[in-house]
Amino acid sequence: MKKSMALLIALALAASFMAIPAQAKKKKKVVKVERVVEARYDNPSAGSAQTGGVGLNIPTLPSAATEVFVSITVKDDVNPMAGVRVRWDQDGDGTSDGGFFVCGSTEEPQAIPGGVTLDVFAYIGGDATCPGSMAVSGTVTATFSNLP
Repeated sequence: MKKSMALLIALALAASFMAIPAQAKKKKKVVKVERVVEARYDNPSAGSAQTGGVGLNIPTLPSAATEVFVSITVKDDVNPMAGVRVRWDQDGDGTSDGGFFVCGSTEEPQAIPGGVTLDVFAYIGGDATCPGSMAVSGTVTATFSNLP
């Protein structure tokens, strides 16, 4: 009786160890979640992407904490080559902590800190790396996502 009980316990233990790797392999696949936001700019900011400038009533695009990538498309009413500077202030001190320039649209999603508000500067002076990128008035479309 003791041998059969010991054998039964040993078999149960072996079976439980075999089940653990099978469960470990069954991880849930992370699904890409996207959210599209549009913002309008009607008055270009004085200055340029290199020199900075003054922006009044600039469009803002708030991101959720899980949204750590963004793709941007600029559709200007006047200039098909318009570009914008996208910046964010992660620590709330009033100074930009990061950003990038968009010449028409981003080629691939840009990494951003989750939970920040993106400030969109449509500069009248454009950007030297994007000739003819002067912005007048138009729409900025942002596609936020959790994966690139």
